Amino acid sequence: LLGNVSNRNLLEKQLAQADHISPFWPRHLVDLFVRPREFFAGQLALGNTPSFLLVTWSYGVAVALDQVHRDLVRKMKSPGNLVAMGEGSWFEFWSWILTIGAIGGFVLWWLGGWWFSVRLRWSGAKELSERSAHLLYVYSSFVVSAPTIAAALFWTATEPNYRQAVAAARPYLAALLIFPFWSLVTSYIGARTLFQVNPWKARLWLIIIPAGFYLLPLALVAAALLAR
Repeated sequence: LLGNVSNRNLLEKQLAQADHISPFWPRHLVDLFVRPREFFAGQLALGNTPSFLLVTWSYGVAVALDQVHRDLVRKMKSPGNLVAMGEGSWFEFWSWILTIGAIGGFVLWWLGGWWFSVRLRWSGAKELSERSAHLLYVYSSFVVSAPTIAAALFWTATEPNYRQAVAAARPYLAALLIFPFWSLVTSYIGARTLFQVNPWKARLWLIIIPAGFYLLPLALVAAALLAR
């Protein structure tokens, strides 16, 4: 009971400090990526409107970038397929990505946040604050979206268009695969910090099962390559 009260007070303080300590200070961003327990335990203004809108929009942009990347790679592998996708200017590319990202971020905040809340309840969370669950979801997702967007911005500065960027970056794209899995660990640590959850149930619903969905496509691709 005391643990529930303590965690609820922590969440209330964080949401109340909407105009105070920004989670985007460099030290706090380092905490999010390296020491997530300190990030979520700190008295940061996670509920600050510009801050959570930015991380939500970033998540939508990263998902849009990932989808474009998948579609482009699939079309490039099709024999005889003339690929026009990604050959326009970077201005056209980013105009489309940022617009789709804003729409996608809204959907992810509501639908993805709802599903995350369900998994938190299945993990044993009591007296769950929906808003707090949504904030944990988008901030832990920032561990994926920030590196994805940073890579795309680097390509914007070094390559003439997105298609050539993807072709040039293929040797080191695998380095980005670590971030989705670390995001799952971040969400688990955040859940343990902000809510009273059962550790093993939380590992199952927040790490193991989601990681399986990440690993399944990789396993299918590896199987297809080995079958050749």
